[in-house]
Amino acid sequence: MKKINLYFFIALIAFASCSDDDDVVTPPDNPDPVENNVVINEIRFLGTDLVEIFNRGDQEADLSDYWLCLGPGTYQRIGEITPESGSVVIPAGGYLVLPYNLPDTDAGLGLYSSNEFTNADALVDFVQYGSGGSAREDVAVAAGLWAAGEFVPATTDADNSIIFDGEGNGAANWAETTTVTFGAENVLTMPVNDVRSIVFNEVNYGEDKLIELWNNGTVSVDLAPYWLCLGPGQYLQIENATVVSGNRELAPGEFLVVNWDMLSNNEGLGLYSTNTFASADAIIDFVQWGSGGNPRENVAVEAGIWTAGDFIPEVRLPSFSIAYDGEGDASTDWEERVNPTFGQGNATTVTNRTFAVTIRNTVNYLYAAPFAENAPVGALNGTLTKTFKAVPGAKLNFATMSAATNDWFFGPRGVGIDLFNGQTAVTGDITDQVLLWDLGTEEEEAAFIATVQSGPNMGNPDDDNTVRIIQEDVSADIRVELAYDEPTREFTLTITNLQGAGNGIVITPGLVVLHAQNNPLFTLGQPDRGVGLEAIAEDGLPAELNDWFNELGTQGTPLRLSSSLTPLSPSFIYAFNTDRDPWFTQGEAAKASSGLEEIAEDGDRSVAYNYLKDFGIPTALPTEAGPIMPGGVHTFTIEVPEGQDYKLGFGTMFVQSNDWFISTNNVGLVLFNPDGSAFSGVSESSNTYLYDAGTEDDEPVGFGPNQVMRQTALNTGPADADTSVRRVSSLEDVQFGKGVINSGPGVTWFGDPRGGYNLIEVEITPQ
Repeated sequence: MKKINLYFFIALIAFASCSDDDDVVTPPDNPDPVENNVVINEIRFLGTDLVEIFNRGDQEADLSDYWLCLGPGTYQRIGEITPESGSVVIPAGGYLVLPYNLPDTDAGLGLYSSNEFTNADALVDFVQYGSGGSAREDVAVAAGLWAAGEFVPATTDADNSIIFDGEGNGAANWAETTTVTFGAENVLTMPVNDVRSIVFNEVNYGEDKLIELWNNGTVSVDLAPYWLCLGPGQYLQIENATVVSGNRELAPGEFLVVNWDMLSNNEGLGLYSTNTFASADAIIDFVQWGSGGNPRENVAVEAGIWTAGDFIPEVRLPSFSIAYDGEGDASTDWEERVNPTFGQGNATTVTNRTFAVTIRNTVNYLYAAPFAENAPVGALNGTLTKTFKAVPGAKLNFATMSAATNDWFFGPRGVGIDLFNGQTAVTGDITDQVLLWDLGTEEEEAAFIATVQSGPNMGNPDDDNTVRIIQEDVSADIRVELAYDEPTREFTLTITNLQGAGNGIVITPGLVVLHAQNNPLFTLGQPDRGVGLEAIAEDGLPAELNDWFNELGTQGTPLRLSSSLTPLSPSFIYAFNTDRDPWFTQGEAAKASSGLEEIAEDGDRSVAYNYLKDFGIPTALPTEAGPIMPGGVHTFTIEVPEGQDYKLGFGTMFVQSNDWFISTNNVGLVLFNPDGSAFSGVSESSNTYLYDAGTEDDEPVGFGPNQVMRQTALNTGPADADTSVRRVSSLEDVQFGKGVINSGPGVTWFGDPRGGYNLIEVEITPQ
């Protein structure tokens, strides 16, 4: 509390010296005691100088014989000053505002009850500003009104004043205000002083090599003459730096982002006002990552802006940044940022976009070839035959014309005929699974049946253009049989004409198709697909349909035939904002703990999923459990930050192998178009490829004893001599006998114009 003085109201000498030898005054006889409770409440010492005294007592206070004193020879009796406002007799709770000449920079002002200026009992109140050690500071210290050396910072704006908070005795109870209230209650409005401050705010030293500078001061700063320095011979003046965003003339609150390719995983980066890089006076800010002891650490330590040996741990992925929290000068004031916000401020909220992702196993057409005979069979008990290889899971379909018709043909239903019951080959009579069909492409007219027309495709269009059943039981007309040779793994399909041409049955050369999904040739109730079945059904000519199935892409690889019959293992997806896929790198060995070996050899995705999830990037598992069988799908939902150049990655095993897997081309599948809009569609499937993980020696596809479907335990099989992750550039089809399929890049999408292994499709749909 301010000191409350008991004094005697006396007649004083009009003037008394304020020097050390004239501070003794003789009081009058018979004093009339009065107790006042007054304080210095507000002063302004720039511009128009004013002193406000506040009566915080419960009675009026007559200050006519009080004094203001700055030091020896600088004092004045209040009764001789003409008030700016108020009266020298201040009512309780009232204010007296006096004009009084005050130094602009520093002073100590005392309010005295008498002109005994060295007497602590006479000093009523005191305030010191600008600096300590003013003339009457020692008196105030003795009176218990002030602490030695304390002072209120001087104002620099003539419109401002300093005000008392009403409690205590010291500089901490005073503050500068922009709301001047002489003659009224104090109002504290803190001034916004000009502050020149530039700091490092965010750094990416992995891929983009970006440095963000933040003006967290109150005045614009021209950064062109400033310097960045990593150590001797490693420096860059900002006027010569490549600006990514912002301006070198940096306004308060704004950001400048520059590129500097010299950044690496272990650096100490200094910001300097001049190129005297060893000077602690020239260094403005500093940040160190990877390890301590970098070349400019000692300068930063001397400047008091870093601690020796302190450093920010290395980021986990090269796309990540380190970001400053806005306070302090230590590694703990920085954090790893998964989603950098260069040019936007570190508090920027990242917006997510939701995508639905579907991975399809598109394995379907496995083999297609004409019957061995290339002429119609009209003889009684004449036969059509075809020998082929197959494995469990494959289905048989075929089409052969009933020649004495316009567009009828014999063939199984769309589901096909299973060639294996479990692991046992189906043999014997399968006629009960064969029907007679109308393709719906030509009207039934006797003049245009294949056996009498003068040329192919002569008839009129059918009024009903849909495929439909003509006869479900064909056992009176033909017999269809399967035989199987275990040593060669070959089936032989035989179709026997039981009626002969004399009874209207002529069977023509047709096409045999092995498939994994339904409806390889047609769909019941739908029009013909126009790819060659019409030529068989109307004219007995299989070449067009055979060419369609066996068509090659631009790299000489099948466009439609799948290389192999295989499930795809339980899959997972992830999104990454690095330039390259963080899961694996082509040409290098599988990364330790990445889970690549586990999924590629055994179909176990758990290790890989958690490995990527632990980076903090988006990851997702499918709704469906188990592997993806031919025609099956895995569906996912994943949330991905916008504006961060995220791409999609995924992983699934090519199950009928030792260590093959399907993934992207190491740069991921596009999620966002160049304009920032969300990608939609299946065309990014052209960037999916078949890889060899390089962890286990390869065996024939679908037959290796160390492959996951046949091995006795997980992770069995000899090691691969080539440990690098690489594309599967050729594959020998021993399942169906198609021979070696060469695809240099290892293409897996059935829609790719290059042709390839035709195994998968990835569909991306923004939500």
